[in-house]
Amino acid sequence: MKYIFTLLLILSSNILFAQIDIRQIFENKTEVYFRFEISDQSELDVLTNIISIDNVEKGKTVYAYANISEFEEFLKLKYDFEILPNPSSIIEPEMSNNIEDITAWDVYPTYDAYVNLMNQFQTNYPQICKLIDAGNTVQGRKILFVKISDNVNQREAEPQFMYTSSMHGDELTGYVLMLRLIDSLLSSYGNDPRITNMINNAEIWINPLANPDGAYRSGNNTVSGATRYNFNNYDLNRNFPDPVNGVNPNQQVETTRFRTLQEANNFALIANFHGGAEVVNYPWDTWSNTGTNSRIHADQTWYQFISRLYADTCQFYSPSGYMTYLNNGITNGGAWYVIHGGRQDYTNWYRHGREVTIEISNTKLPPAGQLPSFWEYNKRSFLNYIEHIFYGINGVVTDTVGNPVRAKITIISHDYDSSEVYSDAATGFYSRMIQPGNYTLKFQAPGFFDFISNPVQISSYYSSINFNVEMIPVVPIPVELVSFAANVIDNDVHLEWTTATETNNKGFEIQRSVIPSEARKLSWEIIGFVNGKGTTTEPQRYYFVDKSLINGSYSYRLKQIDFDGSFNLSDEIEVSIESPKTFSLEQNYPNPYNPSTKISWQSPVSSWQTLKVYDILGNDVATLVDEYRKAGSYEVEFNAVETRRGVSLPSGIYFYQLRLVDPSSSSGQNFVETKKMILAK
Repeated sequence: MKYIFTLLLILSSNILFAQIDIRQIFENKTEVYFRFEISDQSELDVLTNIISIDNVEKGKTVYAYANISEFEEFLKLKYDFEILPNPSSIIEPEMSNNIEDITAWDVYPTYDAYVNLMNQFQTNYPQICKLIDAGNTVQGRKILFVKISDNVNQREAEPQFMYTSSMHGDELTGYVLMLRLIDSLLSSYGNDPRITNMINNAEIWINPLANPDGAYRSGNNTVSGATRYNFNNYDLNRNFPDPVNGVNPNQQVETTRFRTLQEANNFALIANFHGGAEVVNYPWDTWSNTGTNSRIHADQTWYQFISRLYADTCQFYSPSGYMTYLNNGITNGGAWYVIHGGRQDYTNWYRHGREVTIEISNTKLPPAGQLPSFWEYNKRSFLNYIEHIFYGINGVVTDTVGNPVRAKITIISHDYDSSEVYSDAATGFYSRMIQPGNYTLKFQAPGFFDFISNPVQISSYYSSINFNVEMIPVVPIPVELVSFAANVIDNDVHLEWTTATETNNKGFEIQRSVIPSEARKLSWEIIGFVNGKGTTTEPQRYYFVDKSLINGSYSYRLKQIDFDGSFNLSDEIEVSIESPKTFSLEQNYPNPYNPSTKISWQSPVSSWQTLKVYDILGNDVATLVDEYRKAGSYEVEFNAVETRRGVSLPSGIYFYQLRLVDPSSSSGQNFVETKKMILAK
């Protein structure tokens, strides 16, 4: 078997393994870049646990990195191999320490210039930009983020997004492009409506350089000689907790820094940028999507859509051949080659987020003069990808006081393999991006009853549905409450309750829900507040009157709130309103209206009831009711589009008239009333 080196040293096939001089291969190197051939892709299942696979071409030619101990293990497998020049040694990159030169975006910054530029972003845009120091690397360099948002110092109920680049230190196209993206977002705020909307409604986090020790392995003034691995010679994109292999026992400090930051936030969508190919790689990486090791993400259809959108947009704005690798620019990670310990699988499995890996340039360290071209190819895709945080289902999960709740949100009969999402513990906000369809959501949180939604329809990949949820505590009965009763007097509900002892009692929030006729799914609203009587050990009595209800069934409950913010919920009591007190026709609401409005009335007797709409000339344009009804309170909706004549009514003044005829009346006519309403389109 022969082993080929760039030194053109060829060893005959009968040379023993022990005769290979590892020291010669690793002379002045901490890692080597090499290629070899495999006979079957199943061999990768073993190889991926030994070396850092970088690419697999045509399912046969493997490109990989290894440190000295990894390479020793690889040699035991007796593959023919060829040592290749490290990608960062092929060119002498143009460097600059001057921020003015760097912001022409056609040079690579020195490390000190990079840190200065990141600080300058915050200095120049303090209202919307904050520099986040996530901690030091092995050699003490900084892992830096900028956070961009309209209220940058406040955690808001809005989606969090992250871009990060160059966790492989010799893949540096994305490094400069992320710096330029930061500059573009900040300078466009208030001028570009699209970017302004993003910054006003999201937190955008960008980390241009995730592995500064690898990028500046030769010193802070150059990225020449950059290495894939960190200073301890570990591949950081094989170092994260993995669904198959669990937590890496040699977790590196850079990995810890990223995990600490990510686990303190609730990122809905992430992308990390690499080089060496031109393709968008979506989950899973740790499993193949073919053969016996097949496993696909529950949202693979959605992942394929956003990946295709990214690649297709790049293709449209670039020369022929860019971002067309593998399946015309996109791939399932495991179908390309399996890795363990990757960032995107950590995000998807452990953090219940969404992340892809974007290989942005075939050349890992392209000449600096080519960087503006890569910006032109990708800048629209950068924005398209960010905007997906605004689509799908989103909302805020709170308890009955309005405090945020960290809840698990599962789409029934859809989610599996950790694809469910969680609301943010700090704000209660959640985001569930998903492909079009009808979905039922289940909300779960410790100490609260489960909540299951009605079906929610997502009509397109660009649909957005806001769905807020109030979680009910599992223990709903306050120990202080000894009685809670309701009486109906003339359509008014009189509530009365008594407490045995009151400690630190601020007051009672009165909540009411209409009881639906088909299924008992209550939707609570706050209708009043009664102040408590402070700290006392004597029984206290409270009253509240809910006035002028229409015909129907209602449920009431009390939320007792203490001065320390804690609360308890009472049992529910139900009442029914059957007969109104008098004839009445209410003013429509809203008024003016477009295109629909509601009309309500009540009758104390059973009668033939007719409700019609007339135009200003007295023409009958709609009959809303014409039937015998029992005594009660009623409400109908009038839609100016859905008229009897099937045509939409023009703007103008209209009249609606209610006629109630009591058969027991000698005159045969008991009540007629007409009111005016305005249609304003």
